[in-house]
Amino acid sequence: MITRRTLNKFMASASALALGTAPAKLLAQGDRPALRIAVDNLWRTMSPLNGLSTTGNRININFYETFTEVDWYNDPSGATVIPKLATAWERDGNVWRITLREGVMFHNGVEMTADDAVFTLSEERFRAEDAYEPRGAIYTSNYVRVEAVDRYVFEIETDTPDPNMPAKLSGPHGKVVPRDYYLEVGVDEFGQMPVGTGPYRVTLFRPGEVMTMDAFEDYWGEQPPAASLEWRIVPEYAGRMAGVVAGDYDFTVNVPFDQQEQVRGFDNVVLVNTTAPNYVMFAFNTRPDPEDNPLVDVRLRHAMIQAVDMTSITQALFGDETFHPTIPFNFPDYGDYYDPDMPDPHPYDPDAARALVAETDYDGQELIWHIVRGFYDNYETAAEIMIAQWAEVGINVRMVVLDNFSLAYQRPFHLLNMSNGTSFIPGDPYQPLWLDWNPNSTRASADWKVWDPTPRFVELGEEFVNTVGFEERRDAYLALSEEWQNVTPGFYMWKRLFSFAHRTGVTWAPSSGEMRMYAPYLQIG
Repeated sequence: MITRRTLNKFMASASALALGTAPAKLLAQGDRPALRIAVDNLWRTMSPLNGLSTTGNRININFYETFTEVDWYNDPSGATVIPKLATAWERDGNVWRITLREGVMFHNGVEMTADDAVFTLSEERFRAEDAYEPRGAIYTSNYVRVEAVDRYVFEIETDTPDPNMPAKLSGPHGKVVPRDYYLEVGVDEFGQMPVGTGPYRVTLFRPGEVMTMDAFEDYWGEQPPAASLEWRIVPEYAGRMAGVVAGDYDFTVNVPFDQQEQVRGFDNVVLVNTTAPNYVMFAFNTRPDPEDNPLVDVRLRHAMIQAVDMTSITQALFGDETFHPTIPFNFPDYGDYYDPDMPDPHPYDPDAARALVAETDYDGQELIWHIVRGFYDNYETAAEIMIAQWAEVGINVRMVVLDNFSLAYQRPFHLLNMSNGTSFIPGDPYQPLWLDWNPNSTRASADWKVWDPTPRFVELGEEFVNTVGFEERRDAYLALSEEWQNVTPGFYMWKRLFSFAHRTGVTWAPSSGEMRMYAPYLQIG
């Protein structure tokens, strides 16, 4: 627990945390201030896909731009997609024709054209055997052809009709990169000094320490409200918070939920909580690895779901700030596909859980749950409660807390917390249900894979991918979701909560877990 005495101790050393720089309010350039943000970490590379991470995505939206953008400002549900670097699009069968915004400049002074757009989505970059950023393959797996039509128009041809292409192009693979510079320096160097089209350009990146950005004077849109941004790593929450209170930082991230009442008591600090379209989860290891893995029996997995009162746990840990999705893949983020009256196939029921355990050959063997330390707020606390509830129905689980995912992925384990709970294509079930769990996903193909998709799941998934009309697609989604429920390779715990704090004098609207420091999200004064 951080007391005011502890916080005052950190405030006394806030100047040291600032590494000798002047307070943010003294760094104004013209009418725009220089903002300083204290963060917990910066990913080691800022290339769009190799650097795909919570800490990378949080800030790279300020220097990269996507073809389309989720409009969090006007629609906090995340269901609305608006033009960004693409201004128009139309589909003819399997072919989407995309029109680009004209006169957009990259930070290196080169105009963005269709050649850059085509390279951004190319097989060479994502899907080739020696691809630069192979993590992009899963986002573009249905691509047959990407080709420039003229200087500002290009086409994407898919293997079947894809009604969600504009929404998909708001994803990480849609962050447009300059072809010539990218190829000249290579993906590794590009990740250390990235070039995009966004309102801020990167001027310094030292992984493990700091990233700085300046307002991009040749930006095609409204000039950003800050003259510059400095993202400084301050690993400990108390140090970050002390810096905001003392005026050495304008923003901080990851305010622990049990510290938030104290933060609300500071006169010069504003607390901001927001949920993101990302559901914290763990995966069951459903495979016979280790050979005697009791969780190969789906009845035991179902018992573990029914033994946990996740709704009450979420309420106790987060109050009304977030919620537990009682039925996976029936998420409010699905828009018209969401059914608030859908019956839960595996409701909380300890007696039913005990009966299921009795049907199995499980006789109390220890199940190991690998958890990465501090990755999700309150995750370890929730795990302790869940382990106690499992014990009440005769299931013996031991939590093993590790320092990073490289360690967590090392077998043996029976349960595994995931770094990528889920993410969304606005208003459609595709990504969390199929993209995250299909045979090519990391969960089914990595060295640490946790399940082998059933033939039925694969068959239904292919049917779902090939549907276009809403009613047909909804029916296909429901059938695919039902098969996932039958197998239950994972458990979704709560919708992820992101917490920020900033000094007064700043008006800022969060956009999921991103920190968009441009208009209209950020207003100063």
